[in-house]
Amino acid sequence: MLWVRTVFSASVLLGFAARSAAAADFVDPMNAPAVHAPAPATQPLIALSRAGDHMVAVGVRGMVVTSDASGTKWLQANVPVESDLVAVQFIDANNGWACGHNGVILHSTDGGHSWVRQLDGNSARTEFEAYYNHKIAAGDAALSTYLAEIQLNFDAGPTLPWLSVWFDDAQTGYVVGSFGDLAITRDGGKTWQPWLDHIDNPNFYDLNAIRNIGGQLYIVGEQGGVYVFDPAAQKFVARPTGYDGSLFGITGTAQAVVVFGMRGNIFYSGDQGKTWNKSSSAASSSIMAGAVLADGRFVLVNVAGDILVSSDEGKTFVAQPQVQGMPLTDFAETDAHHWLLTGLGGIKDVDP
Repeated sequence: MLWVRTVFSASVLLGFAARSAAAADFVDPMNAPAVHAPAPATQPLIALSRAGDHMVAVGVRGMVVTSDASGTKWLQANVPVESDLVAVQFIDANNGWACGHNGVILHSTDGGHSWVRQLDGNSARTEFEAYYNHKIAAGDAALSTYLAEIQLNFDAGPTLPWLSVWFDDAQTGYVVGSFGDLAITRDGGKTWQPWLDHIDNPNFYDLNAIRNIGGQLYIVGEQGGVYVFDPAAQKFVARPTGYDGSLFGITGTAQAVVVFGMRGNIFYSGDQGKTWNKSSSAASSSIMAGAVLADGRFVLVNVAGDILVSSDEGKTFVAQPQVQGMPLTDFAETDAHHWLLTGLGGIKDVDP
């Protein structure tokens, strides 16, 4: 494991977000609301989610924008933090969660127009240490390893990010992050518990994305790690790909799953991750996001601006024309005639 307290995927996405303010003018982003921008849809945006008949995108400095039903007009939401946000998920038209740097988790009940904080790096350290200390005091000494990792992760302050969020329903949700951070909520995010002991990740490798695909919950991360949730054991079980680089995301169906990451590496599985094969693609830039179209094709996007499309369930990918000058961070299909892309230049509406 690389014992450098940085996260490659976050640096790929957010390296452009250098702060211009002098140190004397520093304001803790957890204590400042997001500043409203005159053209919010042109700001650097990292992730997309559908919320009923509209879309929600999140990005740097607490930027959240919501679309109208047509996806042509975007408004900036009210957000209580200026922390960079890197992931978002809505389970219906109203209820959604976003997460990002400084250990921030936000919740919206109005379709993304306003947000409240549920967790940050300060409260997480307090809650997670208390949880493991209570279990250790009750006799579970094996949890000392996980308590030590929590303390190590927070020793530099409340800076480490949550990199992905997934809710199965309005109550049960998960967040994953750097250095093996994994947490669960069973009350809609009101409280969170550390789950570092519920995954086969003894080296505490980075966990970059979590998704439910075809009824199966997956996590992907550093060192080619793929982990599949076993409901009976209440544990994420390792299903290694054999790749030693970072994986940034996962997409697919119940029949075929694709994972992707650094240097354009893509792997597919037809047996829920029990075995993996390398996909064919000429692209070599890091792939940040993917989705499955209504017609069954798989689509991936990368930091070179490539849109990669597969018509054979992820075995081969062909690059579409590039989105010039814009590293891409996420993708969504709005209808058969429109794709939405997020990136460092904001939101792009593309005709397939």
